[in-house]
Amino acid sequence: MEWTESITGRRTFLLGGAGLILGGCFEGSCYESNPQQKKFVGDLAEIAKPAMASNNPLAIEDAAKRSLALGDSIGAFTDWCGTLKAIDGNAQNAAVTIEVGPQISLYAFNDWTLAAAGAFADLFATRSREAPPPGLSDQAVAALKTFRLGQHVQLSGRMGAIAGSGLFDLSRLFGKSDTSNRVFLQSPRFVASIEALSASNKK
Repeated sequence: MEWTESITGRRTFLLGGAGLILGGCFEGSCYESNPQQKKFVGDLAEIAKPAMASNNPLAIEDAAKRSLALGDSIGAFTDWCGTLKAIDGNAQNAAVTIEVGPQISLYAFNDWTLAAAGAFADLFATRSREAPPPGLSDQAVAALKTFRLGQHVQLSGRMGAIAGSGLFDLSRLFGKSDTSNRVFLQSPRFVASIEALSASNKK
């Protein structure tokens, strides 16, 4: 897809500014406290670094596809540590972005229309007319009411669970242009279902 100046609003959930993934994990950060999470963040860096350094559009496109495949392969995760970056919507139709690595975020939501509104419409492929499963459990939504932005949280859920329902095509989370693939590698965002959230004392 082509990125234009008119693309604003919620697209910032999926694509952000300059990425820090190329520098790997922050030493001693909460991102490193869970072995599965640490490996995921490290594997993403191993995929992105050589591709970005090559300045080869074909290598960058392949790295973007491999990164999405890696995220899709994670499945269930437990007790990951993250930073609450954004909350949108309301108690009934919440959407949340949680950073789980340097510039690596999970995006979860409970309202299909919220996700598909505006610039989001061309990022997802609808394969079913059934109501999409919730990306945030009732417990997670209740917990969100007690947090502040920038707070560290513990989270459990399933990576790409909403995509696994057949409602989404994750391959469309990255663009068809070289620029879009570069931006994705710099600041990857993944759709996830978040079943449990709690405050974390990890730094």
